[in-house]
Amino acid sequence: MRMPEPAESVAFCHACGSPMDVSAAAPFANVQCPNCGKHTRVKREFGPYTLVRHHAVGGMSMVFVARDHTLEREVAVKILSETYSANERRIAAFVEEARLTASFSHPNVVRVLTTGRSFGRFYIAMEFVPGGHFEHQIHERGKIPELDLLPLAIEVAHGLKAAHAAGLIHRDVKPGNILLDAEGHAKLVDFGLALVTQGGMAQATELWATPYYVPPETVEGTAEDFRSDIYAFGATLYHALAGKPSCGEESMATDVLREAKKRVVLLSLADPSISVETCRIVQRAMAYHPKDRFNSYDELIASLEAVLSHLKSGRAEVTDTAATRRAAKKRKARVALRAAVLTGLAACGIALGWARRAKPPTTVVTPPPVAPLPPPAVIDPSTDIMKNYRTARAAVTARAFAVAANEFIALRNNPAVQEPTRTWAGVEAVVADYLDGQSTNARKQARATVDHARALPQDAPPIGTALLDTLDRLDRLPPIPRPKPKPSATATGATQVIATMLAGLKNWDQGLPIPAAECFTAVVAAKLPPDDDWATIYQALARDYLADYQIICGPLFSAQPTDKAACENTIHKLDAALITLKTRGRATFNVRAWQLDLARQAKLLPPP
Repeated sequence: MRMPEPAESVAFCHACGSPMDVSAAAPFANVQCPNCGKHTRVKREFGPYTLVRHHAVGGMSMVFVARDHTLEREVAVKILSETYSANERRIAAFVEEARLTASFSHPNVVRVLTTGRSFGRFYIAMEFVPGGHFEHQIHERGKIPELDLLPLAIEVAHGLKAAHAAGLIHRDVKPGNILLDAEGHAKLVDFGLALVTQGGMAQATELWATPYYVPPETVEGTAEDFRSDIYAFGATLYHALAGKPSCGEESMATDVLREAKKRVVLLSLADPSISVETCRIVQRAMAYHPKDRFNSYDELIASLEAVLSHLKSGRAEVTDTAATRRAAKKRKARVALRAAVLTGLAACGIALGWARRAKPPTTVVTPPPVAPLPPPAVIDPSTDIMKNYRTARAAVTARAFAVAANEFIALRNNPAVQEPTRTWAGVEAVVADYLDGQSTNARKQARATVDHARALPQDAPPIGTALLDTLDRLDRLPPIPRPKPKPSATATGATQVIATMLAGLKNWDQGLPIPAAECFTAVVAAKLPPDDDWATIYQALARDYLADYQIICGPLFSAQPTDKAACENTIHKLDAALITLKTRGRATFNVRAWQLDLARQAKLLPPP
C-alpha cells in the first residue's frame, strides 16, 4: 500500500527521522530538530528542482541556484517572498513576468524555463548565469574602462531592442539586472516591472524602480515608452564609467527626484578621461525629455559600435555621421557656388576678350614670376606607430586583452614598423592572447613571430635568443622551466621578464600550477632598469596569477569531502571563489571541473 505524501508543512529530520513543523520556515531554511537538536535544510524541492544554495535577494523575491534533475543542469529558481505570496496582485505580476520574458528569445536576455508553485510560493525557473551581475563588477573595479564597457553596452542594447520588438519595456534597467555569463557576455534579467506597450506607450500605476536610474517621465507618472529604458541604460553606463551614479538621490519623493534629474553632472565633467563621443552618447541617452533621446535602438547601437571601432583603432573622437553628411552638403554647395561664379567670370572674360580683339593693346603687362611649388610633404609614420603601440599597451593595462592582441598583431604585420619594435609587438601579441585565455591563438602567433624573427636579415637587431627559444617551445608538450638569465648584449631585464612570463603562462595553461607559479614569482621579483619600466604591467599581471594560484591550490582543493553536506558546502564556497578569480581560462576551468567532481561525488554519498 502506498503511503500518503507528507504535508508541505511537515519535514523529517535527517539525523533522527523525527517530523518537524516547518509551516513558518522559508525555502531552504536551516531548521533545528526539536528532538535531537540537529539542523536540516527544509523546503528544498520546488517541482523538478532542488535548491542548492542562496544566490540573490530582491525586493519581491529570493533567487536560489538549483539542480534540474531532469536535464542534470544548474538553474536559477526565483521564489516570490512570503509577504507578496499573499498578495494576489503581486502574484499576478510575478506570473506575468514569466510570461513576458518567455514570450521572446534572445542571447542577451536570460531565458525562462518554467513556472510553478510549491509550499504555497510561486517560482520561476530560469537559465543560470554564472558570472554574477554587473553591479558587482562596478563595486570591485570602481570604474569600468570604455574598451571593456562598450561591448557589454552593445549587447544590453540588443537585448532591450528584442524586448521592444516583442512589445515590452523593461522599466528597471540597472547594473544589478545585467548578468555576465561564463564567457563575459551580458544578459538582461528581471522583467518584473515590465509593461506591455499599447501603440508603443504604456503607463504604470505605481512608481517602483531604482531612483539612480529611473527616467523623469516615470517620476512624473506620465506615459513611458522604449526611450524610458534608454534613459536607464544611459544612467547605467554613466555609473559604470564614472564609478558613481549620475543621480545620488535615494528618495522616491517625486519633487526631490525631479530636481535631481535636472541637475545631473555631465559625464565629461565627472570623468574628463572618457572620450568625447562616449560622453555624447550617455548625455543624449539621459536627456530629460524623451524626444531628445535616441529615436531607435538601431541608432543607439550604431553610435556605440562606431565609438568602439574608433577607440580600437586608437582614435579618440568619432565624427557624427549625420553631422558629417550635413557638412559635406554645405561644402558641396559652396564648391558649386564657387564653380558657378568662376564660370560666370570666365564667360565675362571671354566676351570682353572678343570685344577687345579688334583694338591694339596699349600696354603689355608682365605676369609676376610663379613661385616654385613646395616639395611634397614626407609623412613620418613613426608618430602613428607609437600611438598604436601606446593604445595596445593601454588595452593590456585595462585588461582588454583581445583588443591588445589585435593591435600588437597589426604592428607586427606592418612593414613600416622598424625592428626590434615589430618583433616585440609579435611577442606581446602572444602574451595578450594567453592572458585572454586564448592559448590556441597564442601558440599560432608565437609560431608566426618566430618565423618572422628568423627571416630577418643578419644585421637586424634581435630580441634575444632566450626569448626566441621560449616562443619556439610554446607549442611543445613538456613544461618550460623558469628561464635562466643568459649574458647577452641584447638581453635586457624586460626580455628576461617576458620570457619568464611566457613560460609561466604556458605551464599554467597546461594545468601545471606549481612550475607556473615559480615563473610568476620570478617575474614579480625581477628588478627592471628604468628603460624597461613598461614591463611592470606584466609584473602586476603575474601577481594576479599568483593570487589565483593560492585559490586553486588552496584548502578547497586539498581533499575530496567524505559526506554529501561537505560536498555541497565546498561547491558553495567555490562559487564565491569564482567571483574573486583575477585571470581567465585555466583557473575558471579548474574550479568548474572540481565543482562537477564534487557534484558527482555528492550523488554517490548517502544524505547526512
